Amino acid sequence: MVFGLIKKMFGGNDTPAPAPSPISSRAPTSATPATSALGAAPGQAGFVAGTPVDTMLQREIVLDRELKVVGYDFRLRESVLKRKSKIPHSVWKLYDEVLLRNFIAEESSKAFGQKRIFLEISVWSLDSPLLRKLPRGRFVLMLHYDAEFFRDPMAQAELLKQVKADGFQLGFDNFPFDPPLLPLFSIADYHKLSVTDKDVTELSKAISATAHAAPDAELLVGDIHFFEELQVCRQLQVHFLQGSYLRRKEISEADAVDASYLRLLEVLNLVRTEAEPTVIANAMKYDPMLSFKLLRYVNSPGSGLLAKVDTLDRAMIVLGHKQLYRWLTLLLFSHERQDGDHNILLETSLLRGRIMETLGGKRFKRDELDLLFTTGMFSMLEALLRQPMDKILEKLNLPAAVNEALLYQRGPYGGMLALALACEDGDLPDDPALFEAAGVTQTEANRAQIEALLWVEEVV
Repeated sequence: MVFGLIKKMFGGNDTPAPAPSPISSRAPTSATPATSALGAAPGQAGFVAGTPVDTMLQREIVLDRELKVVGYDFRLRESVLKRKSKIPHSVWKLYDEVLLRNFIAEESSKAFGQKRIFLEISVWSLDSPLLRKLPRGRFVLMLHYDAEFFRDPMAQAELLKQVKADGFQLGFDNFPFDPPLLPLFSIADYHKLSVTDKDVTELSKAISATAHAAPDAELLVGDIHFFEELQVCRQLQVHFLQGSYLRRKEISEADAVDASYLRLLEVLNLVRTEAEPTVIANAMKYDPMLSFKLLRYVNSPGSGLLAKVDTLDRAMIVLGHKQLYRWLTLLLFSHERQDGDHNILLETSLLRGRIMETLGGKRFKRDELDLLFTTGMFSMLEALLRQPMDKILEKLNLPAAVNEALLYQRGPYGGMLALALACEDGDLPDDPALFEAAGVTQTEANRAQIEALLWVEEVV
């Protein structure tokens, strides 16, 4: 997979930055917010009854039991969701509007391939005209239970069925097992259960009860925050898994990194310092698989070479230092792992790198955009190597600005990295300082997330 990915991303030695998608190229500046026939641009709904509805979206990965990324769940940040229980239905709809507007443009969904896009909205937005603006067949509307809305559950059955007839799938998020509600369970395409406050026995019973009430639905376990929880949930009779476990992977203080990773780090250092091709080739020859993969990539049909490359040092000359460095970086994250989570690590690292590269486009020069991309990708090294970042960086020869961002989220790239990480962390508040440090608006951050997802979907 990594060979086709590299070709699409970096075709040549001096390949320019990937062209922005239609979304990012039309993104409004903070000084001139765009409007449409539907009103304000995404994330610019303003204030209603003193409640701010301008917020950054949070996303979480959705995996199958083989730990392959099958979709993404988008919601408003936890700080916003906590307020929503205390505000009127009309303001709930405004919050949902912020979420939905980011996906209205056709370009924001057509490139997602087979990945599902889960949008967490309130039941009060099921009749929203914005839903009719979304492309059909791609989105799952994840509904949270509302006692007032479901006071007479069967009275809502026709509305739920109509939403499905309009081309959406429906998900019930932790709906209670109340007898009057159970007849509606079969309408939902997905049922989400939370691992929070349940032991394995209780969760297993809840899964069985849900499967009995909705035998054709797919079951998803959410709120998985630790790798051990993930491994346990993989053994249950569920289809999908969701949570933030990557942010909380335990690291080891022991200085023990797999030998194959150490070899890759060593070669990365040599490439970074633009060592002679013969020196780099000599370092690679001790890892036959690495050498084989490089020669296979250089000689792949898509490379366009007229003559076969038979030696490592010749391969170095053909690729050049910049493309070789990115190829090795991607190889680092696509390396088969005992944990089985290399797909998650690769996609997440690419997303972080692309978000930083996109947001930095109006502040940094091309060479620095490469460093922003590298910073985003290398922010996943702790999860990859399960080592503290300071120990990892001792093994790498990176510019001081990259080290400062990775260690302290400071320096010229620190604000961008903090923002890229915040997209995945719903526990963080909506702090204006976060956006000021990165020099972007919340609208631009939301659009960058979606653009990055489209780009990753194209290249992976």
